[in-house]
Amino acid sequence: MKFTRRKLLLATAAGFMAAPTILARADDKVTLRVTHGAPTYLKMLGALKDAFNAQDPNLAVEFVTDGDNWDPLLQNTLREAVVGDLPDGTWQSITYAPLLARRGLAQPLTALAAETKDLQTLGIARPLAEATMLDGKVYAVPFGTTIPVVYYNMDLLRKAGYQAQELPKTWDEIIAIGKKVLALDPKINGGYFEYGSTNAWLFQNLLASHGGRMMQPGGTDIAFNGAEGLKSLEVLWQFGEINTVDMTIEQSRQAFNAGASGIQVRTASGIGAVAKAAAGHFELGIGEFPIPASGGRLVGAGHSFIMFTKDRRRQEAFTKFARFAAGPAGQSILAANTGYLPVNTDLLNDPKFIADYFQKNPYHRPVLAKLGVTGDQYSFPSDNTVKIVEMMSEEMRQVLVHQVQPADALKTMADQARSLLQKA
Repeated sequence: MKFTRRKLLLATAAGFMAAPTILARADDKVTLRVTHGAPTYLKMLGALKDAFNAQDPNLAVEFVTDGDNWDPLLQNTLREAVVGDLPDGTWQSITYAPLLARRGLAQPLTALAAETKDLQTLGIARPLAEATMLDGKVYAVPFGTTIPVVYYNMDLLRKAGYQAQELPKTWDEIIAIGKKVLALDPKINGGYFEYGSTNAWLFQNLLASHGGRMMQPGGTDIAFNGAEGLKSLEVLWQFGEINTVDMTIEQSRQAFNAGASGIQVRTASGIGAVAKAAAGHFELGIGEFPIPASGGRLVGAGHSFIMFTKDRRRQEAFTKFARFAAGPAGQSILAANTGYLPVNTDLLNDPKFIADYFQKNPYHRPVLAKLGVTGDQYSFPSDNTVKIVEMMSEEMRQVLVHQVQPADALKTMADQARSLLQKA
């Protein structure tokens, strides 16, 4: 039988979901230690843990906070590997799965395959499955994803004179109303763009929406230093005209939630928390992230469970947990407790689930509307990935506060990225 790349993809992506065979013979309890960098979602993790632990008295999972975002979590994981203190697994950005696999830390879940199923019957979308793979092996189990959106304080927008029935569609429209909001009161911020997002994610979205890409085909050289990259940084420069204070991401979110900022560009995963903060204080609007280019697209931020343990029994326990998280029960817990989108396509195609989902998440309609033009984020094929994106974040900050012109920042980003890629 001849195996094509597609058949290999379907087989390997499905293989890790095969039913475990050893756990049933175990007499003693296995408790998995899984790290995460998302203290904001402790409620969801607690619900996921309780639901999974209730299934089998001999099997449990516990989540351990090991950072406050994906990048700090990655750095801590690499340090723990050096001292031999890796957990059984981690809840981490999908984009870092190949990097952890190249380092020999992430273990392939295909090793536990007992049967092969069609990928679609598992509910795992092919683009996400491809993002978890290295050399034909699956190194992560997708759990959820998100895209960027634009949050609006509609009370401030109307006070500033915004009368349109629809929310702004272009960056120029967004900046124009942001300037009017800024003019309302010295204590009010016009808007904030979360330039410091993990893995330069929002820069990747600006770039992709303008039709650009991070690297040349085959990874031979960077590709973000063209006209698309310049246009992306020019959007940040515009935001500097409506943002009066150089805040951290957390400070900017607090300002928006408190009604002291008109616009916030951030991940859709925060919709639930922001809606709760806004309730009774101001009307919240959720708009689409502009896509200026005709062939533009968005970049998702998928996350997954990645396995580190090399112990056979613990590997089977982790596989059982991963199957649960990617299945209907785990995905429903994710949807009910976060702003992340489920990745189980069976659920997303279920009219009953979607109706219930929109009833609980009414702001998510513009999010689902953009999934058709959404891929997953890019991660540099280098151990210096974190250094590169931290450097890019600092250059973007300087553009936002008008310390460096966009063209100069883009050149620095390109030069330093090439240098760090060569040193890896």
